[in-house]
Amino acid sequence: MEVTIKPFVRFISDDQMKQFQAAALAPEGAWLRDALADPELFFALRYERIDVYYRGRAIYSIDVSGGKVTARTHVKYLVRDDSDPYIRMNNGTFDYRSRPYLQSDYQERISLRQMKAAAKSFSGVESMGVYAAIKDDPFVIDVEVAFNRNTEVTEHEDLEAVRKQDRIDVVRLRRADDGYDLVFWEAKHFSNNELFNDKILSQLAAYEKQLISRQDQLLKAFRNVCAFHRDLDRLRIDLGFEGTTETHLAILKGLADGDVPLNILKSPSLFVFGFDNDQKGGRWKARREHIEAEIGKDRLRAIGNASEGFEPGGKKRGAR
Repeated sequence: MEVTIKPFVRFISDDQMKQFQAAALAPEGAWLRDALADPELFFALRYERIDVYYRGRAIYSIDVSGGKVTARTHVKYLVRDDSDPYIRMNNGTFDYRSRPYLQSDYQERISLRQMKAAAKSFSGVESMGVYAAIKDDPFVIDVEVAFNRNTEVTEHEDLEAVRKQDRIDVVRLRRADDGYDLVFWEAKHFSNNELFNDKILSQLAAYEKQLISRQDQLLKAFRNVCAFHRDLDRLRIDLGFEGTTETHLAILKGLADGDVPLNILKSPSLFVFGFDNDQKGGRWKARREHIEAEIGKDRLRAIGNASEGFEPGGKKRGAR
C-alpha cells in the first residue's frame, strides 16, 4: 500500500493568534499566563496547534482550531508532586477517591510548578541536555521536528509512530552574510550507542533527503514560525513578562515578512555533549575524527557541557 506523505506545515492564522492572545488575557487564562511567564518553557508552533515543552516533555498541547483555544496535557503530568503514584485496590476497585491524587482546578503559579515536577521525572539524560542547550537561546525556533507520514506525534512514547517519522531535535537560526540560515540539529548524549555505529550517519543522511525534498515547504513554514515567535514575545511584553529585545523582534519580523533572506542548510548538523576530559581524549577522539571525515568539521559541535549551546556565544541576543 502506498503511503501518502503529507506536506510539512507550520501555521497559525492571524485570527487564531488573536484568540490565543485573548485567552492569555482572560480571567480564566492563568494557566497560559503562567506558561508564558516561565522562561523554562518552550512554545513550538505546529499546524493550528502549539506544543509547550519542559525538559523535552510536552506538558501542554494547545489546539487553536475551531474558533477556540483548548489545552490538553497528559495525565501523568497531573499527578500531585507530594503524592504516591500508586493507587490502592479495594474489593476489586481502584480507589482514586481515598485521597487527592490528580490536580483538578488550575491554581495560579502552583499547578504549573507541580506539572513541571512531574514532567522532570520523565526526562532522560538526552532530553535534559537538549533543554540545557536551547535554554536562553533566542535563535532556537523549533524543537522535536517531525517529517511525518501522518499525524505529527507530540512526544516519543508512541514508538510505532516515531518509527514512521524522521524527527530532528532542534531548528536554529544562524547569521549569514545575506541574512539567516536555518540549521537543523540532531543531538546525542555521549552515552548514546548510536554515536559509535553507522546509525547516526544514516540518520543524518535521511534528514538531508527530507531537507532537500521539502525546501520550499520548510522556508514557508519557518517564516511562519518566526512570525509566531515575534507575536509570542510581543504578548509576553504586553503582559509585563520578560520578552526579548527590540533588535531581536526586528530580526524576527524581517524574516517573517520575507524582507530578510532565509536559507535552508540542507545538510543537518550534529550536537554531541556529556563527555568528560578523559572520554574526550579516549574513546571519543577516534570517533570524532571519523565523524568529521564523513560530514565535515563545520557540521559537528562536540562539547562536554550542553548548556554552552549550539554556537560559541550564540545565546547572546543579536549575536548570531
